Amino acid sequence: MSLMTATLYSLSNIGMRLFDAQQSQFAADVSALACVMAHEDLARKIAEQNFGQMIETEKLSDKCTVVVEANHVVRRAVAVSAEGLDLPTLQR
Repeated sequence: MSLMTATLYSLSNIGMRLFDAQQSQFAADVSALACVMAHEDLARKIAEQNFGQMIETEKLSDKCTVVVEANHVVRRAVAVSAEGLDLPTLQR
């Protein structure tokens, strides 16, 4: 009986960590998109609305990298703005 209880407790902890990781990644992705499309203040506000805290942001001309922490899980996301219809690729 105690083995089954320990197993169920472990599974619930793993499930919560997976949920926290997904929530943190979602907040990072949305914040990176907001950063590249608008500005860093909007990205910070969106991270907070998604229960995250923006730790780091780096914005270049058409690229924004964001690091967000939500529920003690840190995730990184990168968004790139493409002007026009052709997207740059690694094969040139």
